Amino acid sequence: MATADRVIWRDGEFVAWADATVHILAQSLQRGTLAFDYLSVHQTPDGPAILKLAEHVARLFETCRIMGLPLSHREADLVEACVETVWRNPGATSLKISALIASVEAELVPQDPHVAVFIAAYDNQADIIAHHPGEVRTPLALKLKIERRIRNRRKDIVPPQAKMAANYSGPAFAKWRARREGFDEILLLDESEAVAEAPTANLFAISDGALVTPGDERVLLGITRASILELAEAMDVPCEKRELDVAELLAADEVFLCSTSRAVAPVAQIDETRIGNGQPGPLTVRLRDRFAAIVSGQDPEFAHWLTPCAPVG
Repeated sequence: MATADRVIWRDGEFVAWADATVHILAQSLQRGTLAFDYLSVHQTPDGPAILKLAEHVARLFETCRIMGLPLSHREADLVEACVETVWRNPGATSLKISALIASVEAELVPQDPHVAVFIAAYDNQADIIAHHPGEVRTPLALKLKIERRIRNRRKDIVPPQAKMAANYSGPAFAKWRARREGFDEILLLDESEAVAEAPTANLFAISDGALVTPGDERVLLGITRASILELAEAMDVPCEKRELDVAELLAADEVFLCSTSRAVAPVAQIDETRIGNGQPGPLTVRLRDRFAAIVSGQDPEFAHWLTPCAPVG
């Protein structure tokens, strides 16, 4: 499907891709008050399906609750809108819900607090990446740099449990710096210098066949993270959520990141320390392959994770 032919759901109606815009002086654009959630769409034997749709929509509502954004839509309505948006956009692999204050405002607090909701279904490669110059890095295993200059995984600012645009500005510039140094991604620390997460991915360490992931207090409550925890339990892999310091992380047998966009991404190096033998570890590969089977509709045990996108009406 050509990008120009895609349609975007906007507050209950479908508009053309090129028409889903806001003013340059829109409050959320100027102030960073946009809440969002990002979902993956997968081709299965029964057609396209959205992974963990209800959980993602619930997290969007939780973000808006935390931040005080007054959503006028119901969760069930947005779930239905997501399904229809995917159906109307064949070949989509990604789905993004954005909740924002679109009115032109002069002050921090908007006079018109209406929160507009946009839902876009698209293919990252064909609709976005292909329209920009340069190559996209797709390493077999990632090189991480520990970011020690910023500490934005804190409760006294925008909490990490809220998927707000403002929460990503500091890490975005830090990751930009790390890319220029040859790294693929950064790893954020919390106020006590314990390991938190990457800017758009959660982290797991593996030692002696057991998984460890940082606790809930300083990280985004990732849907893929929760899925990995559920999957590990089904596979009889021990796992715990607790504080993880840098020394323990660097000594781990395996490390991987997980997210909606990456699924399970092995880590080969952190700063100058090689993880394991520098290749994807055996347990990481098992989890990655099982997850891939689930999202492609090949694993009946976890078929309930997928919401099929059938014709509306």
